[in-house]
Amino acid sequence: MAQLLGMRPHDARYNALPLQGHPQLDARINYVATRSPISDPFARYNNALANGRQDMADRHHVYFKHFNDIKEGNPQLILERSEAVELPPMLVMQGGLDDNVLPALQVKFGESYRAASGECEVAIFEGCDHLWVLEPGPDTDRAHETVKAFIANQLRRA
Repeated sequence: MAQLLGMRPHDARYNALPLQGHPQLDARINYVATRSPISDPFARYNNALANGRQDMADRHHVYFKHFNDIKEGNPQLILERSEAVELPPMLVMQGGLDDNVLPALQVKFGESYRAASGECEVAIFEGCDHLWVLEPGPDTDRAHETVKAFIANQLRRA
């Protein structure tokens, strides 16, 4: 959702609930910092099917009420379709052993984002699975430092 919000801040679907007392505000954000975002939900769906993870595949059908929306609201495919979008600076942190959201998909997303003239830092945390930041340790500490440095850099630019 954060990626879509960053890329499509004027989309009526993301501005459906106005902030009371501030109707002039829209959904624009200055930067996006993520951990294991689903940058390509259709590829994640296909990966789930290929690996016999029917429960995960089924959750896609719950989230995307009209299943074609899995392609319409897909950050990777939006970039591949060369849609006119905003490209706020983005950080993608991803576990290198994640079999839920594949690291290669995040690398591809970062490449596509940069090819569209956006700034996207992709940090792969080798040896880490999908939920690595739930456990204290050096990789979690590095993730915290990575996101703090990214945000501090964005604030310096503002």
